[in-house]
Amino acid sequence: MKTALLIISLVINLVLAENSSAVKHDNTGTGDNLQPTSASDVIKVIDEFAGKETIEILLQKLDDPDPFVRVEAIQSLGEIQQEKSLVSVCDCLNDENLYVRAYAAEAVGKIGQIDISLALSRLLSSLDDPSPYARAMMVAALGELQDKRASDSIRKLLDDENESVRVMAAWALNKIENSQ
Repeated sequence: MKTALLIISLVINLVLAENSSAVKHDNTGTGDNLQPTSASDVIKVIDEFAGKETIEILLQKLDDPDPFVRVEAIQSLGEIQQEKSLVSVCDCLNDENLYVRAYAAEAVGKIGQIDISLALSRLLSSLDDPSPYARAMMVAALGELQDKRASDSIRKLLDDENESVRVMAAWALNKIENSQ
């Protein structure tokens, strides 16, 4: 998440107008020290100044041959949480790189509130991922969505061969059951 906020901050510094109330200005008048004052201010600034353009750039980066570029784009899209990016981020659940799949799961958990049915169906269909790390992240995303429809599938993972997946499944079930 820190990396995603860093990227967002860098984007803001590139496109930010000096008169935004969501940033702290330096007193030198040079504009060299523009900094968002909180995470919510970062999102406001992106929405205000770079929303559509930034999302388009990040969506294009999902096709980059470098998996680390794809991960950074996914993390940023997860922080921005725009409906336009949900389907593309869901598609990354099938990426050949396990880290891309894992971070896509995390982002879907964040963006998924926009269309819970789509997020649930894509996450649930990916729970058989060969990577325990990716499976654990998908279970965590389902826990974040807090939708009881995922409970049966998560409950099956309490018997997963990997301890991390089992622990995450217990956490997700607890989160879902305590949210209702």
